Amino acid sequence: MRMVSEVAKLCVFCGVKPNEKTKEHVIPGWLMRLTGSDTREVFLGVRYSDGPDKLKIHRHSLNRYTFPACHECNQRYATLEALAKPVCEKLIEEKDVSPVELEILFHWLDKVRVGLWLAGRAVGTNIFKATDPRFHIAHRIGQADRWARLTLLPQEVGNGLTYAGVGTPLFGSMPSAFSLRINRLIIQNASSPRLISRWMGLPYPATRRTRTPSGEVFHSEIRFGKKKILPRMMNYRKRFNGLEVFQPAYPFKLKDCERPFLNEYAKRFFNNLKDLEAKVVVATNGEIHVNGSIGPAQYAEMKHSPDARFPTDFSCSTLELQNYVSREGLFGGLPVSKRDSERARKLRNDLCKLNRYLLKRLEDQAADPNKNDDGYEEMEKGLKVISI
Repeated sequence: MRMVSEVAKLCVFCGVKPNEKTKEHVIPGWLMRLTGSDTREVFLGVRYSDGPDKLKIHRHSLNRYTFPACHECNQRYATLEALAKPVCEKLIEEKDVSPVELEILFHWLDKVRVGLWLAGRAVGTNIFKATDPRFHIAHRIGQADRWARLTLLPQEVGNGLTYAGVGTPLFGSMPSAFSLRINRLIIQNASSPRLISRWMGLPYPATRRTRTPSGEVFHSEIRFGKKKILPRMMNYRKRFNGLEVFQPAYPFKLKDCERPFLNEYAKRFFNNLKDLEAKVVVATNGEIHVNGSIGPAQYAEMKHSPDARFPTDFSCSTLELQNYVSREGLFGGLPVSKRDSERARKLRNDLCKLNRYLLKRLEDQAADPNKNDDGYEEMEKGLKVISI
């Protein structure tokens, strides 16, 4: 008997049962039309919710892939979609992109990444039992460090839409990293506390262990930064060219934690120190540009000519990114006991091992064409939207 999740009844934005219900496309309508027909039926993952003996391929018409939303929430986030569309189009057309527009892109990536995670829980393509999630889209936009790597393929690759990484159990456990192809534009995206801030030498959250009468408790604390850029930031295998942009983010205001931020080094990275609103940073040719924009020099760094194994590299690089984020990011929340902390750590380690197994399978398929099942033809036709 198929499980019916409460997730499918709640607003994808705020997590409350809507009074005035509307429908939200977690894959935006403008994005469907930009990459092909919005009525095409596509592959959207494997449905696990009917049990291990009844696995099904989940195919769905794109324009009917909708989930509940409050009318007010839907209106608010429709504004974000309207702002994000021209930013993506500018990147595809190699037009100048400002720091403000890059921040809009980060907001939009947060929305889409968490929306796809919630959609998987609602329809059963998330391997984890579809219980009520601890957060929804509105709770995650701009709440943790954000990073993206932008790549431009040649014009002749044609149109298509593919999300990579959203079908893995690691993403199902925590939606912190995925990749997205929009026609010739490839975006790898990750968001997690301390993912960027620690390596930029800024204050960052870390796990602290405290002894209490009832046992050891693990919780988060803010530590002072090193006040310099540290090496090996986002040190995972990058299989194709790309431009890195990032933005530190904190889920609190300066008044809640002042001392670590009151130094000249930290201040240069914020537009509004009081609200800890950080500037967007662009890394061009290995150099950090605070409040950076994208122009001809940056587009030169983004360009990549794909070969026959690019679909494999696209998926493999995403799995490697997910494992890196799982290792370097901070997964937390409310204080937890030692037992719960160890269980969470073991789960993450097991899910990373599964990603490594999937990586080996993908590499074996790429090495032997007879084993190849990477969905290249479906990707070319725009029919494989969700990919490992």
